[in-house]
Amino acid sequence: MCIRDSYMTMFMCGNAASAMRAFAAAAFLLFFPACMKTEEPVSVQDDGFIELAFTKNGFVDDTQDMPSVKADVDEDGSGTFTEGDKVGLYIYGSPSRHVILTLENGRWTPALKKSDLGSGTARLSAYYPVSEAEGIGSNVHRHKVQTDQSGDGYMESDLLWSHLDIDLGSLSGNRIEFPFRHAMHRLVINITGSDGTLPEDLSVKVLNETEGSLSIYSGSLNDPSGEKVRIDARKAEGSQGKFSAILFPGSLGPYSDGWVEITAGGKTSTFKAPSEIGGRDFLESGKETVLNLSLNQGGVGPGEEPEPEPDPDYAGKICWVYGVKTPETPDYNEETVKVLTDTDKFYPWNFPSGVWFKFDSDPETAYLNWQEGFRWYDCDKDNPDESNSRPGYHDSNMCWAAASACMLHWWMNINSDYIAAYDRKYGDVCPKYPRPSSEFSGTEKSEIFNFFREASRNRGGDARDGINWFINHTPGLGLNDTFDDDAFGGYFTEVFKGMKIADSFGGFSKETFNELIKDALENDRGLGFIRSHGLTHVMALYGVEFDDEGYISAVYYVDNNDYYNFQVTGSSTPFQRHRLIRKKITYNEGSGFKILIGEGTSYAIVGVTTMDLMRDVWRNAFPEVRTDD
Repeated sequence: MCIRDSYMTMFMCGNAASAMRAFAAAAFLLFFPACMKTEEPVSVQDDGFIELAFTKNGFVDDTQDMPSVKADVDEDGSGTFTEGDKVGLYIYGSPSRHVILTLENGRWTPALKKSDLGSGTARLSAYYPVSEAEGIGSNVHRHKVQTDQSGDGYMESDLLWSHLDIDLGSLSGNRIEFPFRHAMHRLVINITGSDGTLPEDLSVKVLNETEGSLSIYSGSLNDPSGEKVRIDARKAEGSQGKFSAILFPGSLGPYSDGWVEITAGGKTSTFKAPSEIGGRDFLESGKETVLNLSLNQGGVGPGEEPEPEPDPDYAGKICWVYGVKTPETPDYNEETVKVLTDTDKFYPWNFPSGVWFKFDSDPETAYLNWQEGFRWYDCDKDNPDESNSRPGYHDSNMCWAAASACMLHWWMNINSDYIAAYDRKYGDVCPKYPRPSSEFSGTEKSEIFNFFREASRNRGGDARDGINWFINHTPGLGLNDTFDDDAFGGYFTEVFKGMKIADSFGGFSKETFNELIKDALENDRGLGFIRSHGLTHVMALYGVEFDDEGYISAVYYVDNNDYYNFQVTGSSTPFQRHRLIRKKITYNEGSGFKILIGEGTSYAIVGVTTMDLMRDVWRNAFPEVRTDD
């Protein structure tokens, strides 16, 4: 942990965090899955009927003031369906069926039986909003965006889609979950004035196609058709310069002239779409582009990102997540690091313990083997590349679960005294799924990670969702058909029901990234991050290093794919599985991602997960517990 003498600027969450990004030139980020909300389960009798549970992913930003149109929307953008909502369901077979389901009295009607889905493997596709005119047997849905998205048209322009292949013979119980994803693209525009002010009559229009077709089976959107028109963007409530619009995905090329139109003070300026935003030349389905513009007398152009002020309070320091640093953990020192040859990689059982080491072919990356007494945790996948030659779980897409497990090991061990009091008061809250142990060793697998692998499907996700679900059963995971979610209510729900323990942030500038990490360090929060290089990868973060001006210059983390970087095929010699990694951080001064991990690479940090120890809540629940902090 690192404590500053005086901390004046607090990092702001939610929409306030978005305001801190106002000077970034342009950024591109995923719609990282937020908490997925679903209707309360409906009891199912032994009548052969199935229970359908449709869930909605939330957006990353710009949602606190989102209007509630049909579906109820939470502040993070996730939501529940409400009475009268309609979902289209395709059941593929001979013949295929198109069923329009309506939510009535808490259940989707008409009620369907397993036999209605066919036999063997059922192939099901769902979409929202529904089209009453869809033809039976057609797997193409026509969708239109509203040209006026300043009000209800914003939500009406969105399109949700899901597809499942279900082995009906192995389906446990009668519940089927459909996790929807967004098929459209969202553009967020942040406008600043050169003098710090903006005209009251500011309005924004965005050029886009009006109509396109969605393949119900694959979820792919065909090239939009229809006339290109200017769409009235939605202005965020309480904000002068923040606008957003739901658009059809597609290339930026057609919008190289007059993409964004800004009207203010009776004058109109246009901003041409650049050739690339965030290293991409297209607007991708299910993702968001954040465009930051500056309005001045000469018109509108990319906003400038000011260099943050140096921070002498952090200059030259190494700061660790609360509780991680122990006397056994050696500080990194370039002068004492042990350099190994590439040949040494073939003998991981000979890697040194208790000292930092690196390989001569990669002098920018250093490693520290885990040993007893360390308070950082490294949960590794069994099959990161889904190789059939490796025994164990199929977990190639479960980096989020590994990162969740790492952070939960930290959280549970730091809170061990409170957890002991919790167990004395409430006993075994989940008898069918006893809580996995927080114990950790250099050779054994993590019980927490194993639990995630047994409960969830092998698919991508967010560490935030894994953590919140584990602690208080916040919906958001795509669970295995064999997992009985009705018998699982979260391991600490009695104290933390409805609370957000972990949260995720993205869209960083150099300034907002540094402020977020410092805020987490000063408030004893756990940390994880999302790295992008075409594909995203979620890992746990345990420490950071600051340069002489007080900017983050290196990170200390664990990689759940790392064990297999040193695996010796065919060898039966056991060796230590876990290691801490140190890599330098660089900052991109141009367009695209701002925070790069490693020198001379395009690997970027695009998201950060924070986890609160919830000490205030613990103290209120168990005032008799005395801890060292």
